[in-house]
Amino acid sequence: MNSKVDVAATGPTRMDVVLVVYSDSLSPSELTLRLGLEPTKTTEKGPKVGKLSGALMQIPRHVWQLSSESSVSSMELATHFDWLLARLMPVRKELLALVESEDIECALSAIVWTSGSDAHIRIATEHMEGLVALGLDLRLEFSDYGEDS
Repeated sequence: MNSKVDVAATGPTRMDVVLVVYSDSLSPSELTLRLGLEPTKTTEKGPKVGKLSGALMQIPRHVWQLSSESSVSSMELATHFDWLLARLMPVRKELLALVESEDIECALSAIVWTSGSDAHIRIATEHMEGLVALGLDLRLEFSDYGEDS
């Protein structure tokens, strides 16, 4: 097990650490300019047509995401934290300004997908200190792949 962040799970796992920024007023392109980082995914607020259903839906806020999943192939959650923190620490001041803004919500999630029910993680102090320095709370999510994955 990794001394930084341990993950124990039964069956195959998939991991992601993702920062999501929600804004009523700043578009994804404005958030990109403020942070100086390219997002991995964005969504503009307003009416959208569902790709599969064709149904009209209203997206209530702009969404800007930076996710480790497509860039980090490791099954060590520590590597995902390292990747994300390496990108966020240089723009700490800009991110803190967004975190402190009243019309912006910043959410950081660590997600572990597993086919077992006994998954657990241990997060290193240095990673928690990095999140505190960035003003971010951590949401932990465990998702079940099921037996057919």
